[in-house]
Formats: sequence, structure tokens, C-alpha cells
Amino acid sequence: MRPLMLFVSSALLFLASLLAVFKPPSYSFWKLSIVIMEGGHFAVLPCLLAAWLAFRHAGNGKIAAALFLAAALLFALTSLRAICTARGLQREFAATWGHSVMSAQTFRREWPLNFRDLFLGVSSGDSAHTTLVYKQRDSRDLRLDFYPAAKRRAARPRGAPCVVVVHGGGWDGGSRSQLAPLNGFLASEGYAVAALEYSLAPKYQYPAPVLDVADALAYLKTHADAMGIDPSRFIILGRSAGGQIALQAAYTLNDPDIKGVIAFYAPADMVFGYSLPTNPLIMDSRLLMRQYLGGSYADHPEAYAASSPVEHLAPGSPPTLLLQGRPDVLVSYQHAAHMRERMRKLGVRHFIVDIPWGAHGFDFVFRGPGSQISLYFVERFLAAIAPVAP
Repeated sequence: MRPLMLFVSSALLFLASLLAVFKPPSYSFWKLSIVIMEGGHFAVLPCLLAAWLAFRHAGNGKIAAALFLAAALLFALTSLRAICTARGLQREFAATWGHSVMSAQTFRREWPLNFRDLFLGVSSGDSAHTTLVYKQRDSRDLRLDFYPAAKRRAARPRGAPCVVVVHGGGWDGGSRSQLAPLNGFLASEGYAVAALEYSLAPKYQYPAPVLDVADALAYLKTHADAMGIDPSRFIILGRSAGGQIALQAAYTLNDPDIKGVIAFYAPADMVFGYSLPTNPLIMDSRLLMRQYLGGSYADHPEAYAASSPVEHLAPGSPPTLLLQGRPDVLVSYQHAAHMRERMRKLGVRHFIVDIPWGAHGFDFVFRGPGSQISLYFVERFLAAIAPVAP
């Protein structure tokens, strides 16, 4: 390879690797930042080999070698940070939820971070599912993908706990098939999974999606025997906008069969979220909120307060697991911080998986450090609130 080509390649790779430490300036760079932070380990060895080749050339070759080495370090940074983060979170969870939870059940993931899985991938189990209509709204079918609980567990005296998954997408988009490998993974762990579609903005506004979750729960309870579900044990899991819907459903439906809620990078304080909009080159968060809530905060302050999960927390709220990246440019970490402060004050059982490098959507690279750490704590949180038969 010619020295000039080596230099240009090294410069481009180095610039890309900077997304491992700097916030992305636009939508495309945000998508790229997820790949770099959660899959950058694949580029480490090629960068090191390129640095060796470049070092053999005079002039720009030495500069290129230095850039390749710097890029290799930045590409490896997430995995290196994940080691320390995983150990700290592991100790914190054990101290908060008790060592008995950590050892009460056999888990597929013994460690928060497995380097083999970084390269070979995390086995998601059998992703076979059935699509069912759970509700009709305005002559339109609302469907769910149902993943039956794996039969590898011993025969249960009752049905399996059911995880109800609410997809992300800014309240106006997204799909129930979003991140299907997690659904298969949870099913392989002995949990039934129902991944919902729901009524989307701007045609449908809050609280329509929350009412859809309520109707889905009613449908699942009605057909619990045929589906192998324990109708008294549901956990709601949501991402991004779906996280807000999941939290809101868990805190406002007053359903004792909801045993817990899991939310990835969820806008939990809608008033705060409107006051601190995202970079419009990445996403127009205020537009999405206006579509969902019927107007601006100035026009409908009551809707913003009513749709804020943080405002509906109470001493008896279901146990809550939040997963949030510190440098998230779409949903500020302050949403999780506000939730933590409120849950501590009210005595709500909770745990926050704090991902120091986590971009919004960090779990979409299913083999990545962020996804692996998430799986580890989702497994243990579920075991603590709704264990399956041993």
C-alpha cells in the first residue's frame, strides 16, 4: 500500500474512532457511533497490522502508524472501559439486591462481559414466534409477536412469567420486530415474550399507547392457559419512547399482576425533556413530543406532567430496572438521575445500569459490551422479581 493511501486511511480511521469519546454531531454520526463503540473491537487488530505496515515507510508512514495506533486504542476503549464498569455494577447489584439473588438461579450469562461473545456473538436461542391480533382500533389490527417460553426448564406448576416488550421509535415509528434477538434470548431463559405494536403519533396521542399495553395485558390474561403464561406475573420492557410507555403503564395502570418494569434510555421526565431538546441535526425531540402530546409545553403543560413516569412514582410502584448511557445525545442521562432521586425518596426497589460510554441504542449491537452488560442485569432483575421454575 502506498504511503499516501496509508496516511489517508489512517486519518479517516482515526477521525471515525474519535466517536468513541466525543458526542456525534448529526444523525448519521450517531448511528456510526453505536457501531464504533459497540463493535469497534473488530477494528483493533486490522489497525495494529496497518500500523506495522505504515511504520516501514518513511515520512508520512510514521505519522500514519501513529494514527493507526491511536485509532486501535480508541476502538478498544469501550471494551476496556466495560471491564471496569461490569465489575462495579456487579458488586453494586449484589449489595443492593442481595447475593442470594445472584446465586438463586442458573443463568446463561455467568459474567457481565464475555470476550468470546464480542466476536462470535451472543446466542439468542430460538426466535420462533406467532403473530397474533390483540386489539382492533379504527378497523386496524394491532398485533403482537408471541415467543413461547422454552421447555428446557422443569415442568412448572403454573405458566411462565411474561415479558411484554414495547418498541422504541419516537412514538411515531418503530416496529414490534425491533431487536428480536433479545426476545429469543428471554424465551430461551424460560420467559414468555409478547412484543407489541401500538397506536402511533401523530394520529394517536397519549395515553393511547399506554391503553394499548393495558389491552394487550388483558388479551394475554384471557388466553394465558393456551399460551402457557402465568397471568399473575408480567414484566413490561421498553426502549426509548417505548421505555416511557412501559414505565407509564407500570406506574399508572394499577395492575397488581405487573411485577416489574425495565426501561432502556427512556424519557421519564417529559417536562424536563421538552426544556432540554436534542441536537436538531440528530433528532427534533420537541417535534416528536408535540406530536405525541398534542402541542408544545406552553400549550399543554398538563399533558407533559401527566405523561411523565417520574411524576407517577409511588411507594408501591413496581420494581424498576433502568439502563442508560451517560453520553446519550437523544435522551439525557438526567432522566435516569431524576428517577433515581425520586425512587430513593419513595422507597421503590430499583437498579440503574449506568453505561459510561453508552450511546442511545447501545444494545442494538447484540454482541457488544453494552448489550452484554444489559443482558446480564436483565436476567438477574427478572430472577429477583419473577423467577422461573428451576
